Amino acid sequence: MLRYQSTGELHKDFHIIFCNTLHYLQENFGEEAVREVLKNTAQNVYRTMYEKLCSGDASELLEYWDYYMKREDADYLIEKCDDEIRLTVNSCPLLRHFQKSGLKPDPVACKATAIFNDALCENSPFSAELEKTGEFSCCQILRKKVTP
Repeated sequence: MLRYQSTGELHKDFHIIFCNTLHYLQENFGEEAVREVLKNTAQNVYRTMYEKLCSGDASELLEYWDYYMKREDADYLIEKCDDEIRLTVNSCPLLRHFQKSGLKPDPVACKATAIFNDALCENSPFSAELEKTGEFSCCQILRKKVTP
C-alpha cells in the first residue's frame, strides 16, 4: 500500500497555498532556499520513495503518480518502456484550479515539480525531465541513466 496517501476531502486550494509558499521562500530567502525545501521534502518526507528509486525501483513513484492523478480527476497517462517511464498530464489539476479560481496558472508549480523530481532521482540510476507541452499540460519523464 502506498505510504503517501491522503484521504478525506480534497482541498484544491492547497495548490494556491503551495505556490504562494514557494514565492514567499524565493522572495525572502532566495532560490537556494526553495531548492533546499523541495529537496528535503523529496528525500526525507518521501524517504521510502526516494530510497526505492536509489535502489532502482520506481514502483512507489508510479503508484504515487497514479493515486494523486486519479484523486484529482486528472486527464493523464502513465507509460512504461524498458528505459523510461512517462507521466503525460493532458490537463494539470493544479494549473486548472488556478484558472477556475480566476488566477493565471503559476509557472512556479512546474518549476517546483522539476526540482522535486530531480531531488527524488539524486543518487539513483534515474534522471528526471519535465517537458511543458502546453499551458496546462506536461510530460514528466523518469529515465534510466546510461552507464558508460
